[in-house]
Amino acid sequence: MRTLLLASLCSFTLNAIEHNSKLSLNFADYSVYKNEVYLEGETKLEHTSKHLNANLTLEYLYSSKHKERRYLMLNELYLTREYDEYSFLFGKSIKYWGEMEGFNIADIYNQKNYLLDPFDISKKIGSIGFDVKRYFDEESFEFGVKLYEEELNYPIGATPYTPFAFNYDTSLHLSDNSYTPSFYLAYNFMSDTNVDSESKLLFFHGYDTKRYFIPTNQTTLAQYAYRVNKLLFLSHLIYGETIFKCEASYTDIISDTKMSDYTQLSFGLERGFYDVAGVDISAYMEYYNYSYREDEKIKNVDISELYDNDAFVALRVDFADIRASEIKAGVLYDLSKDEKLFKLNAKSRVMDGLVVDAEYLHILPSQNSVLTYLGDSSRVTLGLTYTF
Repeated sequence: MRTLLLASLCSFTLNAIEHNSKLSLNFADYSVYKNEVYLEGETKLEHTSKHLNANLTLEYLYSSKHKERRYLMLNELYLTREYDEYSFLFGKSIKYWGEMEGFNIADIYNQKNYLLDPFDISKKIGSIGFDVKRYFDEESFEFGVKLYEEELNYPIGATPYTPFAFNYDTSLHLSDNSYTPSFYLAYNFMSDTNVDSESKLLFFHGYDTKRYFIPTNQTTLAQYAYRVNKLLFLSHLIYGETIFKCEASYTDIISDTKMSDYTQLSFGLERGFYDVAGVDISAYMEYYNYSYREDEKIKNVDISELYDNDAFVALRVDFADIRASEIKAGVLYDLSKDEKLFKLNAKSRVMDGLVVDAEYLHILPSQNSVLTYLGDSSRVTLGLTYTF
């Protein structure tokens, strides 16, 4: 990987490139743990030529308290090529599949970056693979392969970023091996006959991004990845000022006798209200359901602890000013376990390239929850981000 990184950097420096970097200095105050100061950033480089585009993303994180949250990572490095009605991609990349604001059950290509923020669905780890897409007017077909299954790091010990109270072994256990490829086929289509809509139908064969934990000894846990056949459908429909959204999936377990087949469903709506007392307001209401096939196999695993019978309600207030100021507030409520997660975020541009933001997160977990280790706890984060 180091050789590949050096070769890529040399290639970029020899050609004209577009450069974009973001650097954030953050202070986090925890009600349960010690305060933390951390530096977070990313650098994106893009080289565009007549025949080939190259993209590179470096991510870096340095925490004053937690050594696991100190890294420099090549998170994306891929080549793209457009040729007539075809597009090609090869390398390490991040894909975003999903329609919902709170959680995306269809977003199964990349693993989340739990070291950065386990409560932010946009923080993900790049995966190595390739894909080809064929366009037909308003439709497209896509075939892709993921070539490697990533291990995941978690901080351990007295830190708010670990999901358990045991030691964690980063060595991934799999039903096959890390280099067994995963495949997907996707059909994208849209309609504007009476209402505007866009949908994706996707079939996935390979390792599920959902994993469960197995003991390697009396005090240590490791992740176990199993292979599946997965059928997914995601869609949104625009009617007036309202967007109706849906994500659904059925998972057939093909390599693990302990796991049950399962179904996931989410649907919701987004409604816009414009120029209300000088601000624009977006309202979100979403529901997530997870159900097992009726058998005697494992049920209390990673995939059922969150979003099994949950409602998400949120508001975003855009002040429509020159500082791009906005406030977002949301609550995730587990209807089965009476568990709640509150999140409030505000940001505003101080000057060109400089943004100040603040976030408040409060967790009210139930018993036997994946969040129980945190207890009734909160997190306040203040940040200053410079983009150049």
